[in-house]
Amino acid sequence: MGSAVIAERTIHYHRVDGRPARHGRKVLYVHGTGCNGRVWLPHMTAIADAHDPVAIDLPGHGGSPGRGFRGVGDYTYFVVELAKALGWDRFVVAGHSLGGAIALLTALHDGDLLDGLILVDTGARLRVDPGLLRGARAAAEAGHAPATDRSWGFASGTPQSVVDTVQQLTAGTDPAVTYQDWIADDTFDVMSRVKEIRVPALAICGAQDRLTPVKYHQFLATQIPGCQLTIVEDAGHWMFWERPEVFTRTVRSFLDSLPTSPRSLP
Repeated sequence: MGSAVIAERTIHYHRVDGRPARHGRKVLYVHGTGCNGRVWLPHMTAIADAHDPVAIDLPGHGGSPGRGFRGVGDYTYFVVELAKALGWDRFVVAGHSLGGAIALLTALHDGDLLDGLILVDTGARLRVDPGLLRGARAAAEAGHAPATDRSWGFASGTPQSVVDTVQQLTAGTDPAVTYQDWIADDTFDVMSRVKEIRVPALAICGAQDRLTPVKYHQFLATQIPGCQLTIVEDAGHWMFWERPEVFTRTVRSFLDSLPTSPRSLP
């Protein structure tokens, strides 16, 4: 794990040792609501032979102290600044759920820094089920998170061992921070703007995703010029844990397809 001081905050990140190819991509992974960068480590390990992956712990998550934010734009600032702190003049941003919203804002505000955009189980608008919001608020007030219905995050056939592993990885997040993340999700809406994005993009989701369903990704694919769409069967909102081989193969193919020199889409 490494760290960088950004706006007087210490931001931690995860990096996998590897020997990326000379033309490998620098990829910055952004986790979702109530999570941390460790959720990306198995996937990052799988691509580190060819690319240079880094996963951020957003403020208030994982090793990064703080209380988090109620707005996607605040988180986006730290993602862009971390890339600068790493010395990256160009990179690919990949985001899951809330992280996908952050990736979309990065493409809209700082698209000139991006070689590519990977949108994982996310959407241009992220309305949150009122029951989930009420539960998150109650957990924040009580100081501990209750057990949740696994069907929100996982496909019916996903092994319980996968569910347990993901829950263990994310269990340390302060419920107050998670509640703020849900609010950031619920207030996010760039549906009228995604057509402005001029970055090569991949939208990938689980066919059984209840939180950010397939139609969210179909919208992204029709609105972002040239956006590729992949729907993964037998997977839910945690598709990259449920079908990791399919996810890694799809991401590798996308990264390998990117032009060797920066270009703008029409």
